[in-house]
Amino acid sequence: MLALGLVAVSFAQASLSAARVWSIGPLTKGESVTGVTLGSGGASISGSHLDSQTESIFAATRSVVFAGDRIVIALRNSAQMPKQDFRLLSLDAKTGEIRDSREFVDFGIPAIFATNDAHVIVSGTSVLRLTPELKDDGSFDYHATGQRHGRVQNVSPDGSTLGNATSPGFELINAQTLKATALTANASVDTSVSNKGFVTDNVHWISDYPKDLSFITYTDATGAHLLYHGKCGSRPQFLSDDLVLEPGCKSPLIVGTQGNLIRTLSLKGESSFAGVSQNGKRFALQVASFSGMHSIKQERFIVYSAETWEPVAEVTPDEVAEEQSWTAFSPDGSMLVVGSPLKLTLYRLR
Repeated sequence: MLALGLVAVSFAQASLSAARVWSIGPLTKGESVTGVTLGSGGASISGSHLDSQTESIFAATRSVVFAGDRIVIALRNSAQMPKQDFRLLSLDAKTGEIRDSREFVDFGIPAIFATNDAHVIVSGTSVLRLTPELKDDGSFDYHATGQRHGRVQNVSPDGSTLGNATSPGFELINAQTLKATALTANASVDTSVSNKGFVTDNVHWISDYPKDLSFITYTDATGAHLLYHGKCGSRPQFLSDDLVLEPGCKSPLIVGTQGNLIRTLSLKGESSFAGVSQNGKRFALQVASFSGMHSIKQERFIVYSAETWEPVAEVTPDEVAEEQSWTAFSPDGSMLVVGSPLKLTLYRLR
């Protein structure tokens, strides 16, 4: 178990390079919306602007994926709730050209995930498995095993396993066969999953550590294990089956599933998770600067090696996001797609 009391390790950055392959956009009609920003002085209403669909840090890593020779994105058809219709686009990964499109009606708020066999999982009111061409290739019934509830919101870094919070209880779902295996009967809210279990930032350890504010709990077949407790933290994320990123600290932490500190990263600015490659060799963090009303002034994405923990590339989107631009790695970590429906750009990482 790791308690906060750490010295950050900083790295002398080598030349950070990423070559632009293509850019495409806009991919939607660009519906106008009015922004609301919460600050110390209360709510502030911004002027009308085009909806970039980047208002959610959570959705930023669940709106675009690589699938074989395609890049698939999920577009909201309307910014007006409670309407929850959306469209999938399948782009040629080499050129960015739209190859296939598919509409979904009353499907809920979607999340899409890449599998380890070049398919796409679409999660909403149900769970679908699609080919890169957006054809049906299986589905998962939340109620098939007698569960009353289900929610798939995470995939393992290698794309092999989905997590299903059954409220109460938790299942791991094979992303190829869509067969579920029960992991625990306890009430669980996952922030990330691996092949073996899930992590959560639930604060139920607070009675044991009343001076701490944040916790990482790892649950596998042997039970729940406290990996970290400290003053900072937010939505821990698996980088592999054995490594967990805590992005919510000023110096993000890399923690092992045995509760050991692997590394701390030294950054300037607030950071959040922006994806990991399926081979586990690279991951990205969004680093942003904010105005006094906590609206983004600038964002950049730093790509790290998970072998040396050093930065290997840096990308700055052409369009500033509302909260966080969409990002996804190719399975081998050699490519990174960044942006929004207004402008999506593919980079080759050197």
